[in-house]
Amino acid sequence: MEGFTLGLALVDAIPVLSFGVSMVIIAGRFNSPLFMLGAALSVLAGCCKVAWKLILGIAGKDLRWLSKPFVPMQVTGFGLMLGSFITGFGRIDWAGVLAAVTGLPSLLFFAVWIGLMFFMGWYRKNKFSHDDAKSNWTAQIINAVGQTCLLLGILLAG
Repeated sequence: MEGFTLGLALVDAIPVLSFGVSMVIIAGRFNSPLFMLGAALSVLAGCCKVAWKLILGIAGKDLRWLSKPFVPMQVTGFGLMLGSFITGFGRIDWAGVLAAVTGLPSLLFFAVWIGLMFFMGWYRKNKFSHDDAKSNWTAQIINAVGQTCLLLGILLAG
């Protein structure tokens, strides 16, 4: 597949790394095995996608089996994380969470993250093509900025 380069794979690793660090921080505060499992599954999905792009960019081999489980793994991971919040609802200090996420400047980063994730959803549904390098670059940049904003929001929320 033309245009799938090492650079594309490395840029794809940025949101995976940012999201992974964000989930480690949240998992440490929330202390839910279900959340940890969901986060790990979501990060693993991203790692598989990065590995697919790395192999494609370096060796030119399209190991599609590495990218195919991305969406099912992501959906399952996010479902497990959501389930952990539902089952652990009473153990969460919601006043503390609200105070942390609504303080400045973290609120700005969370707002940008949410906006970019909605835009990413729209982009993937309306414009994204799995086999088009330009489309992948656009999606990766949106996701990289979004996931970095999430991480900065979490770090600044203290």
